[in-house]
Amino acid sequence: MLDKDQIVTFDQMKDSIGTLVSLWSNIEKALKEAISSLHSGESPKSVHGISRSINVWSLAIISDDPNRSLQTMLCRRLVTQLTEALTIRNLVCHGLTGISAKPHNDSPEACLRVQLGEDARTLTWSQLNTMFRWMVDCQYLINDLTKSAMRNDAKKAENNLLSWRNYP
Repeated sequence: MLDKDQIVTFDQMKDSIGTLVSLWSNIEKALKEAISSLHSGESPKSVHGISRSINVWSLAIISDDPNRSLQTMLCRRLVTQLTEALTIRNLVCHGLTGISAKPHNDSPEACLRVQLGEDARTLTWSQLNTMFRWMVDCQYLINDLTKSAMRNDAKKAENNLLSWRNYP
């Protein structure tokens, strides 16, 4: 659990922007590789942009097979998280309006202020770090879900995902 009373410097808040961009870079790379694997080494021409990549990938992972329920549940959960995190990334990269630090214990929590159109938010240090913790594992979960979807044996595929059942 993050300590909301923790002192957070302006540099740490600036670094959180770099962390967000770096984590998204890893996720985009993992999705590109997964889509390529699912399509015999080539990415379909219809894949352009991260939202479309998430959609194309998840359509290949989500299964109607009741023996692949964990695979489907994990994929849906991940897509929900990635969709919200993508919104945050877009807000930060295209609508950053302010950065505040927490120089003293009695100061308000450090945050990024963002706005795109009508969507204005305050993203606190603790909110960002909670998101970063699960984003670190996304590339590995994408890889494992892709491998499971490509397996013919549903039972073995599901067994390989058991360690992820409580993700995040």
